[in-house]
Formats: sequence, structure tokens, C-alpha cells
Amino acid sequence: MSISTPPKVFVSHASEDKDRFVLPFAAALRGKGIDAWVDRWEMLPGDSLVDKIFEEGLKEAAAVIIVLSKISVVKPWVREELNAAVVDRIGRGTKLIPVVLDDCEVPQALKSLVWEPVKDPANFNESLARVVDSVFGHTRKPALGPVPAYVNEHPAYPSIRGLTSADAAVLYMLFEHFVRDHFGNYQEPGALNTLASGQGIESSVAQESLEVLANQHLVEILRHLGPGPYPSRITELGVSKVLGPKEGALVREVALAIQNNGLHTGADIAASIGLDRALVEHAIKKLQGAGHINVSRGLGGETVIFQVNATLKRSLG
Repeated sequence: MSISTPPKVFVSHASEDKDRFVLPFAAALRGKGIDAWVDRWEMLPGDSLVDKIFEEGLKEAAAVIIVLSKISVVKPWVREELNAAVVDRIGRGTKLIPVVLDDCEVPQALKSLVWEPVKDPANFNESLARVVDSVFGHTRKPALGPVPAYVNEHPAYPSIRGLTSADAAVLYMLFEHFVRDHFGNYQEPGALNTLASGQGIESSVAQESLEVLANQHLVEILRHLGPGPYPSRITELGVSKVLGPKEGALVREVALAIQNNGLHTGADIAASIGLDRALVEHAIKKLQGAGHINVSRGLGGETVIFQVNATLKRSLG
């Protein structure tokens, strides 16, 4: 609809409602750039009622405003116009806009539409604004702003399925701490918040992510008496979540070092294949959990494989 062609709107009403509402309302519509069609303005003595209303008024109307009142709902002529408008709506999508003045029975054909109630026919500015919006297809819905930063993928960390970018970033930070300190020590909340802040993640968002990750058993939080935040560390499940598809290759590489090279400590395996000790220890836990090896762990964190089961070799076949 171009600005140079104002939308035509047919105003169906009872003559008794003209002076109290229809004419002032239609004049206000015209003041808003809408070509409101009202019979008093369009018809002269001798004009054909049928030709004027149905061929000029309704035929090219972008919308039909049905002014409903206790008087109009019982007028046969209004119902004829309404019936024609309903047929036209089905045929070419003309918009029907019911404007309800009184506490009256709304015709069945209009009950499925949104009505615009006018409590005071002499004070219709709010209703006028909504009708104008409807004619022009304008919405007053506020524009969408940018989504929170924690929803988008964090530039410093890959995304992890099922986690927000902030959740993934916090999990990666704990994973990096796990790799640096393979003994599984907790990371202090101050250090984690500092890391998060350096990546543009507010401490409150980081703490919320910790709670979400703990609920999914990806993180363990060391809660103690007193208010948080608390120390936290990544769990074995969390390490698997970060590694994703790479975990299988890691476990296989460690298994080959055990099977082929006869290595029996985590430190020797890490030195032999050039992997971080923490990742090797994680792979050993996975092999132990699968029943391929039996392991003992000393108080100092040293891992010793004292039995290699036949299933290990078969798993590598």
C-alpha cells in the first residue's frame, strides 16, 4: 500500500449513531490518512443506494469498520452490509474491524474477531489509535533488542550442545583448571570469577552457570557453612562433555600405550604419548570403568595399573 494511495475504509453503521460517534470518528480517521467512506459524504440525491454502497463503498475497501450498537445490530441494512463484507473477506481478505459502542449482542459472524470497545463515544482517541494501527498493519510491539551475551556462542570457547555460551565457557574454565592441576583440586571462586570477568561474563552469570552445571552433574560445588560463592571443580562427566567425540580417540591412545608398551602408571603414559597428565588419568578412569584394567591410586595421586584384562586387547581390535 503506497502512501500516495490512502487506504479506503467503509464505515457500516446505523443512522442513529452518526452524530454521536460515526461522523466524528470517520473525520478523525481521515485526519490520519485513511479514506473513510460514509454514506452522508458520498451519496447525493438521486444516487443508487446499491451502486454507491456495494460498488463504490465496499468493493475497493481495504477494511470495513462495523459500528455496533444496540440500534445497529437490529438494522436489516447494516446486516446486509455486514453479510457483503463477510463474503468479501472470504473472497479477497478484506479486514473486518468491529467497533462496539454499547453492551449489545455481537453478530455471530464477528464473534471470532477482536472487537474494539468504545466506552465513551465522545472520547475515542485510544480506540482511534488502535483502529488506525489495524488499518495500516502497524504494531506497537517494542522492537527486539540484542539477546543476552550468554546466549550467543562465546568467541573464546566452542559451543557445547545443550549449554548456553556462558555455561560452556564456565565448564571450559574448570576443564582448563583440571588439565593444569590433575589432582582434581577445587578452583577457588575468586579465581573463577576473575577468569569469567576477563571473558566478559559477569560474576552473577558465572555463578548461575555453576548451579546449572552442578544440576547436570557436570560440576561439583564444595558447599560449606556460610554464604557462597563456593569452590568448584569439573566432574568426570563434565570432562567427557567437554571432550565430546575426541574422548574416544584419547581413550584408545591411552589403551594402546598400556597394551603395546606395557606402561602401568599415569605419569609414564603421559610422558610416553605427550598428553596432559589429567587427560591420561581421565582415560584410565574410563578404561577402569569399562572393566578393561584394575587400578590402585596412592595418597599422592599416583595411578598404578596392576592388572590388564583380556578385554582391553579385544576392545582395540
